[in-house]
Amino acid sequence: MSKTQLLVLFLCNLVPWTAGNGVVPLLPVYAAELGAAPALIGYYLSFSYLALATGTVAAGWLSDRLQRRKTLLIVAGVVATPAIWLMGRATNIWQLAALGATTFFLLGVGITLTSILAGLFAEETERGKVFGILALTSPLGALIGGATTGPMADRWGYPTMFAALSIYMILWPLAGLLVEDKVMARVRRREASTAGGRPGLGGGFVLLFLASLAATVANFVNMMGRSLAMKELGFAAAAISSTQAISGAVALPLPPLMGWLSDRVGRKRSLALCYVAGTAGLLVLAASASLWHFWVAASLLRVLVSVNSAVGSALVTDLVPRESLGRGISLFSATLWIGGIIGYASTGQAIQNLGMASTFIVAAFLPLIAVASLIPIRQARREAG
Repeated sequence: MSKTQLLVLFLCNLVPWTAGNGVVPLLPVYAAELGAAPALIGYYLSFSYLALATGTVAAGWLSDRLQRRKTLLIVAGVVATPAIWLMGRATNIWQLAALGATTFFLLGVGITLTSILAGLFAEETERGKVFGILALTSPLGALIGGATTGPMADRWGYPTMFAALSIYMILWPLAGLLVEDKVMARVRRREASTAGGRPGLGGGFVLLFLASLAATVANFVNMMGRSLAMKELGFAAAAISSTQAISGAVALPLPPLMGWLSDRVGRKRSLALCYVAGTAGLLVLAASASLWHFWVAASLLRVLVSVNSAVGSALVTDLVPRESLGRGISLFSATLWIGGIIGYASTGQAIQNLGMASTFIVAAFLPLIAVASLIPIRQARREAG
């Protein structure tokens, strides 16, 4: 892959990650200011994650079907720019939900399309490095978004904050104009039926999908439970939000490093290492009492998410037929948002019935299940091929 292509894909990925990481922590507060009750806010956030998952899957389907990834990337950025501006003009929770769902759907489309394009252009020996560099946009976006949106909202209000984000979002379609596209040969339906059906994703992909889903559910148990645990211990909001900033800073160099390492020692070993870090993080969380304990736990779980995205996407590209890459990348990327829906929906009930520490200990087994799912992937890949 050329350096120019990697640079513009990096920028196209950084913009939506910055916007998403910047607004998500503030959306519950903004919704409350619009008069929404806590239960309604929870449903609204779940709806936003559903929109993200839908946009992620839709991007893969459109990518394989239309073969116009550059055009789709630009259109998503152009439409998302006024949509996020209008979020700052919402006067009730229903308007915010509709505009937020539109925005998050388009963010899912954009993030997925950059991964698909990276998979199409990256050579096998550099896929880990390429996806590692792209995965850097998640913690970097968390640092940029978290450091800017809150102060803007406090000083100038939410309408100004969303207006500033919309100006920043213009960089997305502008960078998209410089992206190179590639048309892949599609298998016609008649030819596919003669050959035994539509090209499948393979058993290896199914196992990887399940591994990623288990790992991301564990991460969302951590995200929701960590805030509740710190609130119970009397930590201020600034201390609670500091866990995200610290974990983002710690994880910043890891995606490219682990991606590069996966090109040399193997994807499965790199993924297994990051999953074990997630288990360690949840066990630390179960015993956390001081602020630095929560920093350590958050950093270990951030390792899980960042490395899973980078190395997992590279492994998808290894396993999935090229003509089905869009579908494979989009479905794998959707595990993050599906994990959010499941994790948020189950954590509250688990804490209520099991208690805080027990919930974290039970969730610590999920990354280990993910490790076990990785073991037979090589064999499944041979059988699929």
